[in-house]
Amino acid sequence: MRTPSNRRRRLGGWGFEDENFEPSPQLIQWLNTHVGPPGPALGDTNLPIPGTRPRPLPSLPGEVCSEDRDRLFHARGQGLIDIIRVRSGTVPALPDAVVRPSNADEVIGIFAVCRDAGIQIVPWGGGTSVTGGVNTPSSDQPVISVDLERMSGLIDFDPISGLAVFGPGTTGPQVESTLAEHGFTLGHYPQSWELATVGGWAATRSSGQESLGYGRIEDMVAGMEVVAPAGRWRLPALPGSAAGPDLRHLVMGSEGRLGIITEATLRTRQKPEQTVVHAYLAPDLETGLDGIKALMWSGLPLSMLRLSDPPETEVAMAIGLGTSRFASLAQAYLRLRGIRDQACLILVGAAGSKIEVAEALEGARSILRSHRAVSLGRGPGRHWQRDRFRHPYLREALMDRGWATDTLETAVPWSRAAHCRTEVRRALETALGIEGERTAVLCHVSHPYIDGTSLYFTFFFRNASDPEATIERWARLKRAASEALVRSSATISHHHGVGIWHAPWLKYEAGTLGLDVLGDAARRLDPDGLLNPHVLLDPTDRLME
Repeated sequence: MRTPSNRRRRLGGWGFEDENFEPSPQLIQWLNTHVGPPGPALGDTNLPIPGTRPRPLPSLPGEVCSEDRDRLFHARGQGLIDIIRVRSGTVPALPDAVVRPSNADEVIGIFAVCRDAGIQIVPWGGGTSVTGGVNTPSSDQPVISVDLERMSGLIDFDPISGLAVFGPGTTGPQVESTLAEHGFTLGHYPQSWELATVGGWAATRSSGQESLGYGRIEDMVAGMEVVAPAGRWRLPALPGSAAGPDLRHLVMGSEGRLGIITEATLRTRQKPEQTVVHAYLAPDLETGLDGIKALMWSGLPLSMLRLSDPPETEVAMAIGLGTSRFASLAQAYLRLRGIRDQACLILVGAAGSKIEVAEALEGARSILRSHRAVSLGRGPGRHWQRDRFRHPYLREALMDRGWATDTLETAVPWSRAAHCRTEVRRALETALGIEGERTAVLCHVSHPYIDGTSLYFTFFFRNASDPEATIERWARLKRAASEALVRSSATISHHHGVGIWHAPWLKYEAGTLGLDVLGDAARRLDPDGLLNPHVLLDPTDRLME
């Protein structure tokens, strides 16, 4: 629970205790209109800390803590139901201890003790999983959480090659501040950037908000060291290799099931002189998607592209992105053209020298104008850049007022993007109809590719009369959306990982033989099944746990 910045992490909510993001009156009005009046509030005052006693453990290497608050903090991740369970005092299991090793040798020692004593291990980076990936399993065996925060910081830097070796517990701010001292950047900015870690990024195959310009984490990881119960495994950093399958990709995305990443060698680049984000309004979603696809096919050196559908554009305006003078003028212009409720917000970013940024954004402007998009200037982009890491705090602020919200994401080829959005929206909007409840659904494109794009959904529904019923509503929504993704031949996860909650649907993407191959690798690296036994490969539906 310690952080390098000495800011205290919130228990029962996202982020730090000294940070909040309150909903605007316009957003509250929007929710009342589209979801209904709020349900019961679920506040976080006087959080109940379970009094379950930790089971006795043998002596373990590293710092060992069995204090109740620390154990509760490490019992769950940051998914919606994780927060509900912590706030309502219904967490089914706590780790028996939190162990903080300081180096790879101590990790090896922890494995040896746990193997002999039959102790299960849940690796912990920043604890930001929204798929159940760090949740303590209910088990007859003792369970420990291995927190890697003491294994953080820059280990080595090669300015000639731009290769930087970091410990797995290094957070996003630590990475960027350290590299900035050398004039370099990684450019990996997931929304969890302030909290998540290098090891967690690699273990879940995360993607940052500027992945268009900098790449996904698998593009950045040049090499790594992994410690598994079966031994230490070093994968060297090379610019390219045809020496068999790339085994780095077996580890990346394995979510701690195959071992603990103890070092990661990352490809960095020189820090850009500036990063600028311009905003536009497209007349409708179809035209906006065509514009984004045209920008991708143009080859312009952009760092990010983001397209919000009409409902998300309404919400973006409600939380402040539409407060600029240009936004009001653009909306008025679209209304004069008969476009009222279908406008879609587009954010276009470029990073580099002033000349490079200006040329890239001018090229983007020309393409978007040919697709009838209207410029909003830099105001909304500055607003988004300022608040992009604060947006997750809105979830708890809404929970306190009686509404629940969560997200899910996927990726599909361009030819199926509109259909997939329609299918998932329909599934979410109708899943709670049997209760007479409404669900409001937003969607945006945030990670476009040459052949397709990600789709990121945010949905809102009302809190039920008790926490367990709210969790049941969420599980119904999650199942409905996951089945819609399968029907759409879309991935079950573009960048959140599989964890526990997506595992039942992994077979549709990996295939039975693919799961068998992963299972064989897990048994080879972790023959006793000590590491995250329910993550990735367990098809049991655990959405209510």
